[in-house]
Amino acid sequence: MKLFFTFCLLSSCLLFTTCSKKPTGTRGPNEIWLEYKLFNPGQLVVKVGTTVTFTNKDNANHSATNINGLFDSGKITSGNSYTYTFSKVGTFSFYCNYHSTESAEQGYIIVQQ
Repeated sequence: MKLFFTFCLLSSCLLFTTCSKKPTGTRGPNEIWLEYKLFNPGQLVVKVGTTVTFTNKDNANHSATNINGLFDSGKITSGNSYTYTFSKVGTFSFYCNYHSTESAEQGYIIVQQ
């Protein structure tokens, strides 16, 4: 029984440490990382005509979905990216369609002249 308990404990530890990736590399100036339960950064200020890249740095699927339907990445799987070029001034809110109840998986982009 003690051996079984030890096995279960070690298996649980392994599971919890491998469920989410630790982001590697350096985030670009117009890049948002989709990580475990957050967007990094959650707010970004860019100029009109800037292309923003949303990169999934997690093991789970994520999306970058605009609240008003302007853009929707669909499913971004681990290690993949989605880009969108902002062509008009405004504030554009977005969220992860897979984790829409997580407040940290919501953000906005302010586009200026």
